[in-house]
Amino acid sequence: MKNIGLTLKNARENKDYTQKRVMELTGINRKSLSGYENNVAEPDLNTFATLARLYDLSADEVLEIKPGHASLSLSRLETRMLLVFHSLSEERQREFLVQLEALSKYLGTQ
Repeated sequence: MKNIGLTLKNARENKDYTQKRVMELTGINRKSLSGYENNVAEPDLNTFATLARLYDLSADEVLEIKPGHASLSLSRLETRMLLVFHSLSEERQREFLVQLEALSKYLGTQ
């Protein structure tokens, strides 16, 4: 597996973003961003999700996870939803699921 830092750096450069621009768009400070790109530090889940969204990458792409026989292949939207879900506390996750199920039932009746 290629390192995550190099993947993030390449994705930033492919978007023609400078580190300064990423800092402006995300609020991530220069030391942290440089640390992620140089594999000195790893982003927390929220920061990981922020960078993946900004660079239009799925978590699988950043982590270089290739679908195997037992793997579930997720779309970018599904991956994004899971990243947001995992950023919530357990209590908020339960509340979210209740609301999502209610919305699904409501939309299914139209």
